[in-house]
Amino acid sequence: MVGKTGIITGDVFAQKLIISGKVVGNVEAKAIEILANGRLEGTIASDELVIERKGVFIGQSTNNSKEVKLIKDSQEVQKSIEMKK
Repeated sequence: MVGKTGIITGDVFAQKLIISGKVVGNVEAKAIEILANGRLEGTIASDELVIERKGVFIGQSTNNSKEVKLIKDSQEVQKSIEMKK
């Protein structure tokens, strides 16, 4: 947890990160919460991101969830549908 007066400059790796202060850098965590008046500037890689009202996020976010699967080839989609019948 980064408290109201806390400041981190650098990369952060955690299971869960709660921000009330300021973080500048790359963040990788299963869950990230930016509370009111919290600020994160940088890149986020997380399964879950929550930003409360008046929380600030400036940067880029990616989802690390392994459940997300993109099927680019329409033939794969068709095969999947046929197998379910």
